[in-house]
Amino acid sequence: MDGYGVRRQERNYTALSLVMVGLMLWVLLSGRTVGAYQEEVVVREGSISGVVRFSGMVPAPKTHKVTMGSNPEFCQTIADKNGVIGISEVQVSSKQQLADVVVFLQEVERGKSVPKKGPVVTVDRCQFVPRVIGVMEEQTLKIAMRDPIVHQIRGWEMLDRGRLPMFHFPDMEEGGEATVPLKTRRSSIIKLECDQHRFMQGWLLLTANPYVTVSDHDGFFRLTNVPEGTHTVGAWHPVLGYQEAKLTLISGQEKTLELTFMSVSKP
Repeated sequence: MDGYGVRRQERNYTALSLVMVGLMLWVLLSGRTVGAYQEEVVVREGSISGVVRFSGMVPAPKTHKVTMGSNPEFCQTIADKNGVIGISEVQVSSKQQLADVVVFLQEVERGKSVPKKGPVVTVDRCQFVPRVIGVMEEQTLKIAMRDPIVHQIRGWEMLDRGRLPMFHFPDMEEGGEATVPLKTRRSSIIKLECDQHRFMQGWLLLTANPYVTVSDHDGFFRLTNVPEGTHTVGAWHPVLGYQEAKLTLISGQEKTLELTFMSVSKP
């Protein structure tokens, strides 16, 4: 586990110990027991909000050439004039704010209600929208097809070495929908792919409770109806890895938190 030590936050941000680790988030969550979570009215509660920032060189987009077997007549709409699609796996704003970071609470066994409906991933213009989702395990994922071409959608449970197949929908057509119960065996990370369009990628992180959200294009996140007490806040990005911070929340308080992910690119 690689440590970046303690980063002091100024102004209204709490001084927090941030621990950076690799993509082995499932090691931290492997002991989760989803069925143990109990819904209850949270009387003494507060909220946690903040911004995720990025430091360093933004990785260059990964490029993919749209070939004849990849429906160029349609997918080329997201390519440049040379038929090359650039996939930015690290989305950073002009103010160095980082999107697509799953922010969640560890080890909360009681609290707010689990959403009745699970997340929806839309296949739109040869892309998974949204690209990154955080969701409580055992909810149901819906995949909705909007493209006028056939996609072959796969879901993989990602391991430290290798991956396990979760589901495969080989012939999804426009207007089609598929549902998947989100129950994994050894990992909390799921990767979405399309067999025919290798540039299509999406990610899901499964958590043990419903206290989970994803940072927006301005790096902002907010967790509400959080029970008072000391909590471990986890933050995960598909490329940049994982970090966590501890904080203490008092009833009625809006706790602010700033997280910073470091670049993995070399100058």
